[in-house]
Order: sequence, then structure tokens, then C-alpha cells
Amino acid sequence: MKRFPALSSRNLVRVALVLLGLSLYQLATDGEVNWHRQALDKLAGERNTGLGQAVESLETAGAAREGQAPEHFDLTGRVVRIADGDTLSLLDASNTQHKIRFFGIDAPESDQPHGNRSREALAALVSGKRLGVVVIEEDDYGRKVGTVYADGRNVNLALVEQGHAWWYQYFARQEHALEAAEREARSARRGLWAGSDPTPPWDWRRQQRLRDAR
Repeated sequence: MKRFPALSSRNLVRVALVLLGLSLYQLATDGEVNWHRQALDKLAGERNTGLGQAVESLETAGAAREGQAPEHFDLTGRVVRIADGDTLSLLDASNTQHKIRFFGIDAPESDQPHGNRSREALAALVSGKRLGVVVIEEDDYGRKVGTVYADGRNVNLALVEQGHAWWYQYFARQEHALEAAEREARSARRGLWAGSDPTPPWDWRRQQRLRDAR
């Protein structure tokens, strides 16, 4: 793989000045700065290039973060089991079962207050519907971690919007749509936020581990 030499501090300053000049020129002539969008559009049109594919990947990830359903999924199928408010089992067309952990959210545990309500809320969103999953990674338990869509709706986001799950910021700090959804659900005191001081699931699990260790 060809490697390019790192830019020196002086050259970085020169590049920054050129970009600043270009931005100021466009602002003065067009009333807006859009050279960066034009460059990305050009790259996105060249899908057979490495840069074009990178831009396409970024666009897909961005769409997933904003709750828009992508054109293609890594997994599709129907739900056959709901373990709790953020974990389900999906059966694909080849009758292979996949355990799915929802990315970027954390729902109350089954033995935790609001745990059953969270599971019921997930069931209401996905039962009887064909699901699509954008897989982010596979965790240590062999589960596919991803964003789940039902009829084009981002289920991860919906659960947080309805107040049935937390934004799992430790693992998804960049998911600003989830952050905003939690903030709004808190303000409206929806779901678990109707309680005075709900315990986050990660704290609940830690308390359970400490109790079991005694």
C-alpha cells in the first residue's frame, strides 16, 4: 500500500490558509460555503475508487445515526424471541438464527424496574414485522450488535424516544440522535423517566455483581 509523507506543521498551516481563503471567497460570492460538499459529491460519484467507497460508507453510517433506513441491510428476517428491551433473536431466510444486541442503547434488565415494560415496548415495535439490521460489530458473546429497523423505522432510536432505554453513551458517544432523543424523553418524563431517579442498567449490573461476590 502506498504511503504518503506526513505534512509538516508549516505545510499544514499553508493548507489551512488556502482552505480559509477558498471559504471566504465562496462566502463573499455565493453567500455560503459549499466547496466541501461539492468535493464530497464528486468523490461519492466515483464509487469504484477507494475514496468514493469511503464516502459512501460514511454516508451510510450517517444515515443510520440520523434514523434513516439504508437501502441494504446486513441481516433481514423476522423476530422469533425477545430476551429483553435491547436484545432479540432474528431468523433469516435460510432459517439461521442470529442474536441481535441493539447498538447505542441500554434497556433496563429483566429483573430491574421497568424491565418488563421495556421488553413489551420492543415487542410492540417489532412483532409481526420484517426486520433489517445494520451490523456494527460482533460482541464477546457472539451477538451481532447493530441498528434494527422495522418498516423503515429505527427501533433503537424509537425505544429511547419513548423512554424505554438509555442512550449508551459509553459505547456510542457519537450517536447524537440518541443523545437528543434521551434528552427529550427525560424532559417529557416518558416511560422510565416518569420515576424519580431511575438506575441506569450498567449501574444495576455492577450492583448485582458486587452483591453476588459477597
